[in-house]
Amino acid sequence: MALNQFGAVMTFAIEMEEQLAAFYDALAEAGDSHTDEFTVRAKGSRKRSSRLEQSRRQNVTEITLEPIEGLDESDYELDFSVSAGADINALEAAICQFYTDVTPKINVREARQVLQRCLKEHNRMESLSD
Repeated sequence: MALNQFGAVMTFAIEMEEQLAAFYDALAEAGDSHTDEFTVRAKGSRKRSSRLEQSRRQNVTEITLEPIEGLDESDYELDFSVSAGADINALEAAICQFYTDVTPKINVREARQVLQRCLKEHNRMESLSD
């Protein structure tokens, strides 16, 4: 599916963060050496999802209805079946790539700032070792 409008992009980002929170919750429940980190990451994903939802609601009336080109959902498919540190690092890199690609295409400054903040938060996460 093409991410060719503001609402589609924001909905995709919200759902991605919600899936990520559920993924990290499941890893935290499994209990390993990264349990505390997974709990923190799940909480962060829920906060980002909330922020994105709020931005979508507040800015939908301000957007210019210009189509967004060059983004396709299939380019950002995420594999939540992984559990190894290196695979989780790759998952986070794919999420960062999504935010990197989408942010400059959003024409509402406030929404763009929310997306940039999400990218910064993902970039600040420490790489996990196995």
